Amino acid sequence: MRRISSSLCAKAFLWVFGALAVCSTVIYAVLLTVLPRQYQITSDRRTEQNADALISELGGMSYGDGVEKIYSFCIQNNAAAMLTDGEKTVYFGEIQSDEQTVATSNITADIAFSDGAQYLLVLTSLTQAADRISELMLRFLPVIFCIIVLLSAFSALICSKIIVAPIAEISRISERMTSLDLTCRCKIKSGDEIGVLASNLNTMASRLQSAMAELMEDVKKFRELEEQRKRFFAAVSHELKTPLTVLKGQLENMILGYGDYQNHEKYLPEALKSAKDIEYLVKEIIIISKTENMDLRNTLEDVSLLSSVNETVEALSPIATEKNIKIHQNILNDIIISVNRGLWQKALSNIIGNAVRHSPAGAEAFISLERGNVLTVENTGVFIPENDLSHIFAPFYRADKSRSKSTGGSGLGLYVVKTILDLHGMRCSLQNTPRGVAFSVYLN
Repeated sequence: MRRISSSLCAKAFLWVFGALAVCSTVIYAVLLTVLPRQYQITSDRRTEQNADALISELGGMSYGDGVEKIYSFCIQNNAAAMLTDGEKTVYFGEIQSDEQTVATSNITADIAFSDGAQYLLVLTSLTQAADRISELMLRFLPVIFCIIVLLSAFSALICSKIIVAPIAEISRISERMTSLDLTCRCKIKSGDEIGVLASNLNTMASRLQSAMAELMEDVKKFRELEEQRKRFFAAVSHELKTPLTVLKGQLENMILGYGDYQNHEKYLPEALKSAKDIEYLVKEIIIISKTENMDLRNTLEDVSLLSSVNETVEALSPIATEKNIKIHQNILNDIIISVNRGLWQKALSNIIGNAVRHSPAGAEAFISLERGNVLTVENTGVFIPENDLSHIFAPFYRADKSRSKSTGGSGLGLYVVKTILDLHGMRCSLQNTPRGVAFSVYLN
């Protein structure tokens, strides 16, 4: 019983089977009741019509022909007749003594034959045939019942398969979907409600699959970001440890007066330089932290690319002049970009500043706008080892450590640039060119 209650196919079979069996039984019962009676009514009506015709014909016949006509009428209409003139009586047919033969109607008429004879005609209709119909229907009732059961079972089986099979298939598919198997799809074979249900389930699975893919991508990015944060703070700890150790050693030795450290005028400037290096590094870390957690939506403004580039070049011109580096600004068509002005200026200053600081004396720097939205800053006279290009945006990564120390680099410049550009949805790349190194920014 529990198995039936949990099976839609079994319940559908039982419901259809029961409905068909009950309907068929009711129909047969109605036929058993109505058919014999209706047959008798029809038979009596036909007999009455034929009797009227007979009476009309007998008026123009002789007595002998009339007798023959009455005899034929009784045989054809399952009736009995009596013809009498008060003295002589003639019977046509007879009512049998069995219980199945019953007189249902009597028709009486005065007949005047053509030869002058006057007679009284009595016609009686019998019900033997109608009662036999009922008897036969009752006799075949077990056979009819078996046929009803078999046909009902077969029809119920077909209906349950046709109707329930698609629903069962949808149920199996949905069960797989609950296990997060979103690759399965329902087969749509019709345009009815079941087909619409299957289509909606397929649509839902597709959307869930897309959402799951996006979620997994977000989780992957989050894990990568978390791993990047771990590496970043590990690098921060390492980078701060060295200048702090140097500064601490210098101050302790000056306080204790060891050896040459008694010369404070010599070592205090070095200690100050170490403190400034630490200060600069901490400021860069604070900028990165603020940038990564910033919401730009309310801080964006329209900025002229040409104006921002000219402003940065002007700020770096003293360093360029000192190293005899010429900066060529080749932006012919100005464009307006939507950025956070402060962050954009910081990124631009780092990009052009790196081109100036890391180029040898007498080199050149070229700033151009290519293909309408690619800002390129190229400096000559210096190259980056190919093995270092894939790591160049990592925090505290230095392709040339001796060069970075001499120029005061913290190793965070390009990491800050990439963080700012990622926040604005802009891509960037760094590659070697035949004459140097080119940094490209793909503007929105």
